[in-house]
Amino acid sequence: SQKEVAMFNQEILGDIRDRIPIVSLIGERIPLKKAGRNHRDLCPFHQEKTPSFMVSDEKQIYHCFGCGEGGDVFKFLMKFEGLSFAEAVRTLAERAGVALPKDVHEKGPDEELARKKKWCHRVNQIAQEYFHACLKGPSGLEARNYLKTRGIKEQTWTQLFLGYAEKGWDGLIRHLEEKKAPLELAEELGLIKRKSGSQGHYDFFRFRLMFPIVSPRGEIIGFSGRTLEENDKETAKYLNSPDSLIYHKSNCVFGLNLAADAVRKTDQVIIVEGNIDLVSLFQSGVTNVVAPLGTALTGGHIRMLSRYTKNFVVVFDGDDAGSKAAVRSLPLFLEAGFAPRAAAMPKAEDPDIFVRKNGAEKFRELTLKAPTLFEHVTDVIASRAGDDTAGRIKAMQEIVPLLRQVGDPAAEGMYLSCVAKRLKVKDEIVRDAVRGKNVKPRMTSADAAKKGAGDAARNVPHTAERVLVETIIGMPKLIEDVAQRVETGQFEDRSLRTIMEMLLADLKRGGGLNISRLLASVADPELEAELRAMAMNTKDIEESEAVQAVEDCLGTIEKRPLAEKIDNVNEAIREAESEGNETLLFELLAKKRDLAQEARK
Repeated sequence: SQKEVAMFNQEILGDIRDRIPIVSLIGERIPLKKAGRNHRDLCPFHQEKTPSFMVSDEKQIYHCFGCGEGGDVFKFLMKFEGLSFAEAVRTLAERAGVALPKDVHEKGPDEELARKKKWCHRVNQIAQEYFHACLKGPSGLEARNYLKTRGIKEQTWTQLFLGYAEKGWDGLIRHLEEKKAPLELAEELGLIKRKSGSQGHYDFFRFRLMFPIVSPRGEIIGFSGRTLEENDKETAKYLNSPDSLIYHKSNCVFGLNLAADAVRKTDQVIIVEGNIDLVSLFQSGVTNVVAPLGTALTGGHIRMLSRYTKNFVVVFDGDDAGSKAAVRSLPLFLEAGFAPRAAAMPKAEDPDIFVRKNGAEKFRELTLKAPTLFEHVTDVIASRAGDDTAGRIKAMQEIVPLLRQVGDPAAEGMYLSCVAKRLKVKDEIVRDAVRGKNVKPRMTSADAAKKGAGDAARNVPHTAERVLVETIIGMPKLIEDVAQRVETGQFEDRSLRTIMEMLLADLKRGGGLNISRLLASVADPELEAELRAMAMNTKDIEESEAVQAVEDCLGTIEKRPLAEKIDNVNEAIREAESEGNETLLFELLAKKRDLAQEARK
């Protein structure tokens, strides 16, 4: 917000902006491609099939023409990584090598929140160091033996900072007290629990292999603990940290800190069910892998991962539970607009067993040859229902609602054929079922064009004013000539008039027109979005073309009062004709002739 920005020294913020190339910052997180003067990709903040997310190295801003999201390096880091403005400033200042004096930090409750977050990370760091020491120490023998039986080498579990929670009830508590860590905060983070009816606490994680959940920035935000009580059916296989100030399980996955670079490089993410599966794959060299922390995959997981890639491979265990997980996950991907692949392990195997038995290359081959998740789920449902007529009808009833969730007509057509082939019926039968009850009629391209034309007719922009502003944003050297020939009061569009006033004011500050700096000073979100969109929409044209465009626009604006007078005279002429007032009619025709001559001059 403007209030947040105002709490910081503007010169220092400008210095950070100038030192951080926005294309590099964003390009580290999503695969940008060159598009003329800008860079482009699918928007990481909403689902889309055609890239409308633009980044300008020249103007140091980004803008999505689909959802309207945009801003500078601070805004992107805040939105992408869920940081406060103060946290984004500190992160980028450190990267830029800009020292932040004490007087530029945020004050009040936001600073308190940032301080508390920092303490949360510190308490988790203390716990992580304790768990890791336990795994390496005498008490960690059983946990080390378990890792050995799963083929996990010491080098791997050391590299991933795996840990061990002892069988006792207060080992972590005593360690936290030694380190003078606040137990109230440890309780909030779910590391310890308060004893019923007394003042004391006990350790939440006990006799478990501990997997630290690390943010892409390297902060310990939580833990996932796998039980070592293999024969105890009453004990949950996995226990995870509860939601807290720094951890939200529906938006976090295990291993993203390890996988982020590989996911960007391969433009693909592999999702496995278990933490051990991920560790085994990582050890074998398959590094673009994440796991949803012992819980079912959620829409939040998919949305978060889609910031890094739009290509998903979901790996399921070769058992009934794996098949059910596949069926549960499909609607989530359909809702998000993605078509992932589904790699099912051989019967009674999981990725850990498979990669140890067959190696990394065979695993990669399996993921590359995997069918789409929709095809896999179709096969699972059809196999479960049976191949007789009753079974195929039952399968059709399950699959048709899924087909109706496919947003892309081309994908729907391919899935429809796939379903028809698997159920041994004609395409038309499946198509008729999909087009049956409760299906909204599709808008044809012709209908969409008509609607667009109607919307445009109801909202005609002041074209000359808009083209003029966009041209001088693209070529700021022309603004001084424009300022001498047109006053902002001549602009009929209020937003464009305000933007023109801001452009002139920013130019007077010196150092040339700075769009990134200007956007940071705009208080009105709608006005900021409009200015940002115009800045990203500037065309790469020759100076002579820009000069001509400015001349044409100024001519139109300058002639507008005269055109308005002619319109008024024409209206008066129509009224005089209808009333039969010949004297007035001749006077008005003479006036129109004079105005026409003036216009020609």
